[in-house]
Amino acid sequence: MTVAQDLPPSVGTGFVWRPSTTASAVAVLVHGLQSHAGWFLDAGERLACAGLAVYAPDRRGSGRSTAPRGDIGSFREWFSDLAEVVSLASSEHPNAAIHLVGHCFGANIALGAVLSGTVCNARSIVMLTPGLYVLPTYSVPDRLGIAVSSVIAPTRRFRVPQDDGLFSRDPSVLAWIGCDALGARSVTARALLQTNRMLTDVRSSLPSLPVPTLILEAARDRLSDNAQNRRLLTSALGSRCHYETFDAEHFLLAEPCADQVLEAIVRWTQTCHMAN
Repeated sequence: MTVAQDLPPSVGTGFVWRPSTTASAVAVLVHGLQSHAGWFLDAGERLACAGLAVYAPDRRGSGRSTAPRGDIGSFREWFSDLAEVVSLASSEHPNAAIHLVGHCFGANIALGAVLSGTVCNARSIVMLTPGLYVLPTYSVPDRLGIAVSSVIAPTRRFRVPQDDGLFSRDPSVLAWIGCDALGARSVTARALLQTNRMLTDVRSSLPSLPVPTLILEAARDRLSDNAQNRRLLTSALGSRCHYETFDAEHFLLAEPCADQVLEAIVRWTQTCHMAN
């Protein structure tokens, strides 16, 4: 069994799983807006048992990060934080390809880091239930409040509009999420402004993405807007994006199809290796 170890403090908080043999590839797991690296504890171990080296950092302000909860000065800090973890992974596994695996909001960070050139050595991006467009969005009064607060009270907090019930219908999963105190259930006005700017940049820059992508969708997703996400990704990337759809709710790694999802990720890394 491959046991989770803490990431070195030089790259923040989170976990790493190092396989007992030479890694076939590296997966850097990038969590969603309300979650943290702990949501990947089961997936990280299982991917490592399949031969991958796995790194799962906490986003700044989430999980065990000591930064202010749900806050960021510039979205580019998320990119540079991710780049530090990728650099560590590259130094520990210099002959293994790097694959960024982003869940929902985390997929936006992975895309932005590659599109901006902050991470320049990723072999591919895997997007679990993409977060380029999500439901529900903030109401018009909330959006006005966020815009005003970002100028006069940038640290004013706003609750994330996606409720726990959108992640799963499994009572045990919902109970686990409900007891989780390490996520970011509210974010600052300036963090929301930076998120909007990041999304605008990522959506407009998508056609220039230099790596292939695997999109893993949940057919019964009530949080990711599958139709809008697929429309944008297909238009921007064409044959560079590949889809697999599962009969599941949003958080694929806690659904009955989790084994198939992890197998798809491992299979994708192998396919990318053979195509290189």
